[in-house]
Amino acid sequence: MAKRYAGRVTALVLALLVAASCGDGSTSGPDNNNQNPGPNEVRVGNNFFNPSPRTVTAGTTVTWTWNAGSVQHNVTFTGGPSSATQSSGTFTRTFTTAGTFNYLCTVHGAAMSGSIVVQ
Repeated sequence: MAKRYAGRVTALVLALLVAASCGDGSTSGPDNNNQNPGPNEVRVGNNFFNPSPRTVTAGTTVTWTWNAGSVQHNVTFTGGPSSATQSSGTFTRTFTTAGTFNYLCTVHGAAMSGSIVVQ
């Protein structure tokens, strides 16, 4: 009887391993833990922006997505629109001209800063 259950357990383990490895291997899309933001996305985490700098072409809309739990952050540019101070949600800005656009979280100062490089 023990052999019969051992065989079933082995088959179940193999099935789980095969199912886990059947993904397409893509890492280009966003994930939920700030490691792989989408191509025009910046993650707002606890005291960091990921990635920074982010390089885009003129005409691109960049989306900042908060993944900071209950910690409040904002995206503040010297010139141009800035986000509200928030702990969740998104903020978007379209960059129409080439240049480097620096931003920071005014709650945390220069320690939490980033830039968008527009080509």
